[in-house]
Amino acid sequence: MKSAKTRAVFAMLPVSLGVAIFHASALAQTPMFDPAKVQQGMQIAPVTLNTQGKDPNLVGYGSYLVNAVADCNGCHSAGPQTEFAMGGNPYFNQPTKVNPATYLGGGRDFGPFPSASGNFPHIISRNLTPDFTGMAEGGSTFDKFRTIIRTGMDMDHIHPTCSGPPDGKCIPPPFNGDLLQIMPWPTDQNMTDDDLLAIYTYLSAIPCLEGGPNEPPNRCVTPVKTMAIASPKNATVVSREIQLDGTKSTAGNGGLLTFQWSIPQGSPSAVILHGNTATPNVQFSQGRGAYIFLLTVTDTSGTSSSDVATITYAGN
Repeated sequence: MKSAKTRAVFAMLPVSLGVAIFHASALAQTPMFDPAKVQQGMQIAPVTLNTQGKDPNLVGYGSYLVNAVADCNGCHSAGPQTEFAMGGNPYFNQPTKVNPATYLGGGRDFGPFPSASGNFPHIISRNLTPDFTGMAEGGSTFDKFRTIIRTGMDMDHIHPTCSGPPDGKCIPPPFNGDLLQIMPWPTDQNMTDDDLLAIYTYLSAIPCLEGGPNEPPNRCVTPVKTMAIASPKNATVVSREIQLDGTKSTAGNGGLLTFQWSIPQGSPSAVILHGNTATPNVQFSQGRGAYIFLLTVTDTSGTSSSDVATITYAGN
């Protein structure tokens, strides 16, 4: 899974300049905004917010910009068909209810660029929700988020400039494939750093959604390492035969594991039956003593990890 990767930010409409900002720098100290807009932002947020460790002043004003001013979800949901919940489409004279299952999760297809006729890539809005890190836009830092807004740089390089004939994945000159094409949105470049910090903080508070261009699977789940977990540990037994257990071992890539049990140096020898399985049986052949059994697991990408089971045999 990518670390601190950045995603494209598509259309956001002009931000109102009628806000009370008392601090010039978004980085020096927390800015202050119109309390009525902060409160309104909190009230209109269409999803449950995680405000733990976040300034509610930033979260509320960010929600106001995203939901009352910019309509970011208009581009950064999967499309008009699923933007609103069932019975909540205002264009059908229904009370507005945003679909939380697609809110700011990206996936809207704007069609091929630069032309519908030709072997050109489709421009698809990106997922703005946080990933497992809790950072907005799939683990982006604020500096990277701000750079995207200011410059339109595509940090994922999904559709680079063609070096030859268009192949459906590149954008032909004179268009710059290093840019998102829709970004930089001209009016967004006029936002202050405080405005962008508020938007970034709000995006960090919304629920994570799976999916979106260039997103890894299970982006909302903390990555699992390939890890051997051998048991029992510090067990005392009197039975001459016992079963070891490596079934709680994990594969970082989600694939299958291979298992190999052995006797490390310094341990009395023992008989390991079916030592290439997760749950072999062992027989204590050297009498009483403290036995160590080494488990090594390897995932399908070749990454390995080891752990030990420790057993004191106290039988006859």
